[in-house]
Amino acid sequence: MSHHKFLALVGLLLTAFVNLSLLPGSVTTAAAGGEIAGVITDPKGAVVVGASVTVTNTTTNQIASAVTDGQGRYKVQSLPAGLYRVRVAAPGFAEQTRAEVKIEDGKTASLDLRLEVAAIDAGGVTVTAAPGTAAVKGGKGDEVYQQLRAQAAGQGDFAGPYASVNNLVLRRDAATFTLRSGEIYFLPPVAGRTTAGVFIGDGELQMTPPVDHEKRSLALFTGEPSITESFTKLTLRFTDKTFDEIKNSPQAKMATSGGAQAARARDIYRDNQTLLRRNLRANYELRTLVDLYAAQRPGFFVAFIGGKRFNKLVFQLDPLGIPEVSPEEVLLSSYGETDGGFWTAFHLSEEYHRGQASSSEDHRLFDITHHEIDAVVRGTKITATDVVTLRPLTAGLRVLPFSLYRTLRVSRVVDAQGRELPFVQEGKDSDADFGVIWPEPLDPARSHKLTIEYAGGDAISDEGSGNFFLIPRSTWYPNNDGTQFADRALFNLTFHYPKSNQLIATGALAGAETREGDVMTAKWTSGDIELAVAGFNYGRFKKKELLDTEAGYNIEFYANQELPDYLRNVPSIGALSTTGMADAAIADTQNASRIYNAYFGKLPYSRIAMSQQPAPNFGQAWPTLIYMPLIAYLDTTQRLGLLGVRGATDDFWKYVGPHEVAHQWWGHMVGWNSYRDQWMSEGFAEFSTSLFVQFTNKDTDKFIEFWKDQRDLIITSRPQTQGRKPYTVGPLTQGYRLNSGKTGQIARFMIYPKGAYIPHMLRMMMWDARKQGDARFRVMMRDFIKTHYNKDVSTEDLKRIVEKHMTPEMDIDGNRRMDWFFDEWVYGTEVPSYKFEYQINGNAFSGRITQSGVSDQFRMRVPLYLDFGKGWTRLGSATLVGNSSLDIPSVQLPQAPKRAALAALHDVLAVSIENTKR
Repeated sequence: MSHHKFLALVGLLLTAFVNLSLLPGSVTTAAAGGEIAGVITDPKGAVVVGASVTVTNTTTNQIASAVTDGQGRYKVQSLPAGLYRVRVAAPGFAEQTRAEVKIEDGKTASLDLRLEVAAIDAGGVTVTAAPGTAAVKGGKGDEVYQQLRAQAAGQGDFAGPYASVNNLVLRRDAATFTLRSGEIYFLPPVAGRTTAGVFIGDGELQMTPPVDHEKRSLALFTGEPSITESFTKLTLRFTDKTFDEIKNSPQAKMATSGGAQAARARDIYRDNQTLLRRNLRANYELRTLVDLYAAQRPGFFVAFIGGKRFNKLVFQLDPLGIPEVSPEEVLLSSYGETDGGFWTAFHLSEEYHRGQASSSEDHRLFDITHHEIDAVVRGTKITATDVVTLRPLTAGLRVLPFSLYRTLRVSRVVDAQGRELPFVQEGKDSDADFGVIWPEPLDPARSHKLTIEYAGGDAISDEGSGNFFLIPRSTWYPNNDGTQFADRALFNLTFHYPKSNQLIATGALAGAETREGDVMTAKWTSGDIELAVAGFNYGRFKKKELLDTEAGYNIEFYANQELPDYLRNVPSIGALSTTGMADAAIADTQNASRIYNAYFGKLPYSRIAMSQQPAPNFGQAWPTLIYMPLIAYLDTTQRLGLLGVRGATDDFWKYVGPHEVAHQWWGHMVGWNSYRDQWMSEGFAEFSTSLFVQFTNKDTDKFIEFWKDQRDLIITSRPQTQGRKPYTVGPLTQGYRLNSGKTGQIARFMIYPKGAYIPHMLRMMMWDARKQGDARFRVMMRDFIKTHYNKDVSTEDLKRIVEKHMTPEMDIDGNRRMDWFFDEWVYGTEVPSYKFEYQINGNAFSGRITQSGVSDQFRMRVPLYLDFGKGWTRLGSATLVGNSSLDIPSVQLPQAPKRAALAALHDVLAVSIENTKR
């Protein structure tokens, strides 16, 4: 859907989101960053204005973008060191690509490119037109869509109705647009409805978010908990009653034609078309079509705001939810270079007033229940057919928006009766959103099938020597555009591929692989288990496996037989092989799965496949299939030659495998409802890794070191966070919205470590030092999994489970609720400091605990430990409120302790803990 792509690219354009890190299971490393800059010219040396420059990290698939200015210049900043692929595209010119551009920390890479005039190609399925003209898809065009697409192409398109306004007020939820004076020019109606206009004049936006945490988010960009922004122009797109509201307002005087600034309005609108289609790649015509074919919907409203302070603001209100912040319906964002990001997002104000705002809201138009995919994979090309079974979730549905990777081009769509259906898919280098148009409204009382035929290259990257990288992990097949991550469904997958390679997929083999000539065929199935996503890995692998009867899983190991090209020619590392780590990788997976079984319960899957991918420094987990970073399959000596001492000894390589294995439970067995709940996926996987560290090392110091490292990520400012301390920026429930032009890649330093600290602190509070140990915590976590088996959950669902199993000591407020804990640690941003001064006189022990750096109502139970020479023993815990101190009277002990400490196992997240013996 158009606004989905737009929001994704707001982040990608200026804050360099790691697109794979938005998916459960990814782990990324961060660096100080460098930049790339240059000038783009045409064949005669003249500068090219408005060219789109996209840089993609060749190992992490991280994307950032820029647009050339009036002098043809571009600059992309804050890029982690590494090799990048640079692509330049501009209307009328052939695309230019540079495969390997090296970016170094603190340095600027200079790259000037000359574009050649594009040749005309009429041989493909898609005929791509210039902005403002129609494009015919699949041999059948939809007339209404073509009319929408062609708007503003004619010289007289804004020469019709317009309104002169005087203090006209448009209220859209928490936002108020006051048009003090000026004119609004409208495009001609399509299908009887006016859906766009341009305001030129003097106006003001005022908005105050309806909830406090969003006021704090907005203040990060404006310095205030609200925004008042003067503007001189608005580009409006809408399917709500905006036109009728303006036409019927006493503050507007309508005229049929002849506005003095019609030509300027047309130019402003065309600029907006170019922004959306070429730069942000958002097909708003498709989004408009969804509502035009379902007239009963209330409609959306979007304003591109030409402000005096902030000239790249976008306000959106959509009752269907805005996918990047779904299910929330209101968003104010910016695509500016220094302030890009999601400034504030929230539910409709009336939902807060009624107490109905929830991340469990479901705004999907339809539910996909089954995929039957038959795919040919050869080199970097995929040719596939997907028979999709779906169930409409709303009445009157005719337009079905899907997420499909932009280079995969649809050739044909048919329904169960064999009718060819019209569909929308613009050029792969523009707003390529894919949508299917049904001839009549779909019956929500029954399921429907459609067959989608598609093919394309560039979805798989060939890294050489049998190393391939599947770029679109969740959109190599048509996925539901109405979800943030995926739509749980049953999958039957058939793959045909060269016999020289091997293909591993999610689920389980449905029978033996077969061979016909040089082509192998394999069928994979999810059985009766719905999966959030399905995927595959592909290459020349060496396989080793072990059936762990105790854990109940067949553990598989796949490593490429040869290194990818980018490593084969590095002289400093010599001959390397990743296949020698098979036994160690299998052992780690075996240990992790046994530990997680004990704490969380057994998975419904029969296998866990650990497979190598060419990307060197991040992992990712799909159901039953894990993509492991290549360098994790090297030993320390080999990494030393490649990365140096610091990189080779990073604990990331030791723990990435257990982290990804944990995502089989957290992210797939239990998913997440919205971006506000995604912290549970990454945070719980990181917490699970701490269990692996504790039980495989049998060394408390390693466990303590693990949590110290997590704490440092949360409280330490660094270049990647624009010098900000991560915990101060926003709560966990802001998810990847924490990333922005103001904060850099700060979400990585919150979602993983602070998300892990939540279950860690709960575990420590539930620990029974005398008898049961972790028994209460294990029961709670197993109940959480069982209650929400193969479902997506909200943070509130977790809170309810914790309250169900909370101990008397956790009931600080005496109401059997954990509001105090979640308000402080999940929804809040405070982190305390502690000071503990103690005395030991013979067997007598006393001390004083001080909590500071928090608000008056901040409460926490802080445990006290003693060491009698054999490690830490928990003595008890104390509840502290606000900035206060608590005296521990003299206690007679059986023997004299050697030392004492607060939260010795990092039981509580703290800025600092000082333990001083007096």
